[in-house]
Amino acid sequence: MIDLLVRGLALAGFGAVGDVMRHRSFRIYLIGHIPNVVGTWVVRISISWLAWELTHSGFWVGAVAAADALPVLLFGPIGGVMADRMDRRKIAVATQAMLVVISVLLTVTTFAGLMTIWLLLVMALARGITFSFWQPVRLALMPNLVPRAEIATAIALNSSTFNAAQFVGPALAAVLLPLGGPELAFAFNIFAGAAMVWALAIIDVPFQAGAKLARGTFLGDALAGVRYGASHPGIGPMLLLLLVLGTMIRPLTELLSALAGSVFLLDVTGFSIMASSLGIGAMSGAVWMLRRGNKNGITKLALISGLVGGSATFLIVNVTWLPFAMVCLAALGFSMTSGGIATQQVVQFAVPDEMRGRVLGLFGMIFRSGPALGALAMGRIGDAFGLGWPVTVGSLVGLAIYIYAFSRRARLDAALEGDPRADP
Repeated sequence: MIDLLVRGLALAGFGAVGDVMRHRSFRIYLIGHIPNVVGTWVVRISISWLAWELTHSGFWVGAVAAADALPVLLFGPIGGVMADRMDRRKIAVATQAMLVVISVLLTVTTFAGLMTIWLLLVMALARGITFSFWQPVRLALMPNLVPRAEIATAIALNSSTFNAAQFVGPALAAVLLPLGGPELAFAFNIFAGAAMVWALAIIDVPFQAGAKLARGTFLGDALAGVRYGASHPGIGPMLLLLLVLGTMIRPLTELLSALAGSVFLLDVTGFSIMASSLGIGAMSGAVWMLRRGNKNGITKLALISGLVGGSATFLIVNVTWLPFAMVCLAALGFSMTSGGIATQQVVQFAVPDEMRGRVLGLFGMIFRSGPALGALAMGRIGDAFGLGWPVTVGSLVGLAIYIYAFSRRARLDAALEGDPRADP
């Protein structure tokens, strides 16, 4: 059966995908990961819409998004050290089990009519703290499941399922929310999360990621990871650009419910359609990265993705015509996915194994917290002046920084891909 699948993928132009699917642990991980990330997007959409329904405030939508994402700033470095020191599979099982428990609490309190904006904020905060430990171990787990030569494809495939879920999740939320309200959406995630717990509980880790971390203090080891990532001539600038992307361009995706309600005057179905447009673009970007394979020029691709994302964000809020906005949302989703995969690939290959958990924890910390920080600030300003103004300024600042970085791409390319002959 597996050989037939591999041959079919090769005929379709996805031969590298077939290679990674030969590994049992990776296959099982993917089986659990797919429903889990669909459930994750269903919950994110449902929490965001519930926050809007409870308050009709862009600030509160941003605050809930921040509560879900900002704990990684405090706990992410600790999670990175744990991913380097401890059994990654056991950490993954524990964090996913905790996320299932939180979904149970969300379901029960919403169904009982006990949910308030403050309680929702606490639930989002609990999810955020748990994700702070899940994120670095998820990113660092790939070298444990496939050999080094196939890491790039495994990353792209893992990310493609996440971004396919970005399309499927909102589409499913568009059915569940009108049918049974947020409580039905939260209940769905109980079963989706349980699938991930099952998969993680039965996989093994045949490929070891490197030597054990020398045991210092947690704080010392965490700071060593930050210093390494920040001082690396290639990783440091890419992480800084990821922060710019997160705080200046991606906040639009966190504020999409407020944008749909206040600017486009849409109901929950219209909001889900806008979110699905974003997801279609994201899924397309992931599939394109899978077909692209392990080619050179990945650093340049990450920079171009930032330019496309900034341009799309600017157009969405300044040309407020829904069909055009949906096209721009698809372009934004495509750029975020392809750029995110490209950035993670160059970081994965540039970082030594003994630093992998901590540096990838830093990557995950920026990737997750940046949009929440931006959304919190833009949502607050948007309550006073409208969302269009802060999103416009953020997109223009992000574009300016990415244009500068693109003009100096040869230096970045040499540091990350070792190609001094890159185009100036």
